[in-house]
Amino acid sequence: MDEPQKRTYEAIVARCTDLIPSVDIIKHIKPGTLRVANNTLDGITFEAVDPDDLEAELGGRMKLPGAGRSPQPGSRSFDTTRGPRPANASMISMKEDPAHWALKASFGATVGEGFREQWRPPPQPRPALLPPTSYGSKRISLGFGETGKRLTFTALHAAVAKSICNIHIDERGFVVATPDGAVVTPTFWGHIANELLLKTKFRDWLDGLIGDNVVGSLVVEAVNRVSLRFSDAENGFAGLEGRVNRISGIGDVKDIGKVFLPIGVSADLVHLRNSTVQANYYWYDGQQTLTLSWGGTFDKFGSK
Repeated sequence: MDEPQKRTYEAIVARCTDLIPSVDIIKHIKPGTLRVANNTLDGITFEAVDPDDLEAELGGRMKLPGAGRSPQPGSRSFDTTRGPRPANASMISMKEDPAHWALKASFGATVGEGFREQWRPPPQPRPALLPPTSYGSKRISLGFGETGKRLTFTALHAAVAKSICNIHIDERGFVVATPDGAVVTPTFWGHIANELLLKTKFRDWLDGLIGDNVVGSLVVEAVNRVSLRFSDAENGFAGLEGRVNRISGIGDVKDIGKVFLPIGVSADLVHLRNSTVQANYYWYDGQQTLTLSWGGTFDKFGSK
């Protein structure tokens, strides 16, 4: 594997390990079938040693210590060799919530059984330790968010089929676990626009149109580096309150476009190991904002 592929593989393995309950994805990969993409959005593709076993583990039902063989697929016998799905299981599928419209929509292009990670908010710091909540400019907060408000709002997405499996990381997770079940956040629009349409369907269509050559690979890389921006987790949902307040009624045609404001575009200019230099442009209430940011993890920056 080259360096980008290695980062993708290690990120996927780490995320599977961190699931509740933890999944050792390496043992599920049939030797000689692994394909690794250069980015975590495309993730890893492989044949599973036992697709039913992988599907059960992603669904939260782990093998009990000393358990025997599971019933054959299609058997009417209940699998007593596995424990029950824990209440705080990370992954959710249509089996857990078959009426959930957003889950159903997100699994529309999934081949096989689909699983999506539910995001849970981290513990809140004590009030005395809360940082300042604003940079003093609502426009600047679109590009940089607010101090202490930035969320790592990514989600693991898995598709398990008899012939092929894929596990990748959606940068815009939109399903949040609550005591009343999974709910959808405004990040859903960014997920559809970027990860489903722009960086999957449009990118693959364009790649097929250009063909397998140097120009094609450059175009694909350019599309992978560009993202449409809305009011989302990356900027602390800046402008969301104003967006809601500007809408006077669903029946008013002139208000339809306002549900997408503020809107913008970003481009990853340079990737430096575990960090990225990014340019962000936003349009908000007739004002324009251009910011340049450098973000990521810096603990290994410069290490060999």
